[in-house]
Amino acid sequence: MNMKIDKELTKRIALSLVIVFSLVISASISYAAFDIKNWQYSRDIGVPQSEDFVKIVLPDNVSVGGSNFSDIRIITQDDIEVPYFLTKNPVIRGGEVATRILDQTVVNGSTEFILDTGEQGRVHTGLRFELLPQNFRRMGAVYSSASLLPLNSSSWNIVTNKGFVFKFTDPYTGFSSGKNYIDFPANTSRYLKVVIDGGAEGPVPVPRATIYGDTRIDVPFYEKDVSVGIFNNSNKKTTEITLDLGENGHITNAIVLNSSDRNFSRRVIIESSNESTSSWKYVAEGSVSNISTSLFSGSSLQITYPEQKTRYIRASMVNDDNRPLAIGNTARVLGPIISAIFETRENESYRLYYGNPTARQPVYDIARISSYIETNKLSAGSLGSEIINPLYVAPPAPVVPFTEANRSLLNVFLVIVVLLIGAGIGWYLYSYMRN
Repeated sequence: MNMKIDKELTKRIALSLVIVFSLVISASISYAAFDIKNWQYSRDIGVPQSEDFVKIVLPDNVSVGGSNFSDIRIITQDDIEVPYFLTKNPVIRGGEVATRILDQTVVNGSTEFILDTGEQGRVHTGLRFELLPQNFRRMGAVYSSASLLPLNSSSWNIVTNKGFVFKFTDPYTGFSSGKNYIDFPANTSRYLKVVIDGGAEGPVPVPRATIYGDTRIDVPFYEKDVSVGIFNNSNKKTTEITLDLGENGHITNAIVLNSSDRNFSRRVIIESSNESTSSWKYVAEGSVSNISTSLFSGSSLQITYPEQKTRYIRASMVNDDNRPLAIGNTARVLGPIISAIFETRENESYRLYYGNPTARQPVYDIARISSYIETNKLSAGSLGSEIINPLYVAPPAPVVPFTEANRSLLNVFLVIVVLLIGAGIGWYLYSYMRN
């Protein structure tokens, strides 16, 4: 009986020790204090006074090395880690709102209609049309009124008369390019009158229209010009335009090509590569055009694609049986601006650290409450110049197994073993047959 009790007690003690040991190990794994020697770069952060939350715009190359922002850390002067969350500020306009089209008619070839935005006081800075599939080129004007007026009333207030919309569809490839929106100064009137001029192609009907308004000051993307390499591939009938961003980590999602040629519409295939220009991954495709005729004039040279963090971007322009276009020596690359938002405290100074390829993605409570923070109204902090951390210690290189590091020696050894085994089998058969 006593032996049975002792065994039961021993089991409980052992189980308790296992549980305690597991909790200690789990805690040590789940939490690791910030160690400055693991971060290669830093920047001072300047924060405005008397602000609870602050936004800082991260440099476009802050995620070099493929870290995907997992190595971003904000640290106080006492080496305390400060929680933050990232935002791309992807919206320039405060959302599109559908409108009701009233009294659409054609007057002397021009399309005229009234838009009911639904309420007075909503700030809108532009309108977008849904257009029918026809080619056209038109000037447009927008008027406003707080109350509903007849189309021909002289009481409409002019908002802009410099709007321009167009559409061009290549009849052979089916690719379209154009502009279907009109921007104008901020306006809060409920009713908008729109006039789209007439032309040789006939009136341009508008089945639907939406309005949008600017609600934040943040610049939605960065842009810079980079040099390009150009190769006319006669076998594939393409012009390969290669952009070198200098290093991995720059986030891009669009390029704007540069060509002095006119009257073309061509398909473009976008590819990306990390290490070299010899291995490419398909990303997306689009089209570019530049039309200048007596009936139509307009260009569209920008191609958008899913976000990439690769060093090389290649745009292959499909020439078919046309001559290659004259492409400029530079192209413009665009990408989203990433901002970090964190909570500040009085009399605290902060520093941004990055450049740790082995850092894990941090998990903070602030990310779960980000929807309760008015990010559009936050004051912006400033970042100092990049400083190389003198205490940085690069992570050790991965250990290469002996068999990987000595493949030639291993192959020679295997050949010798096979020869010895073959010789042994041959000697055995020879002896067996002789006996």
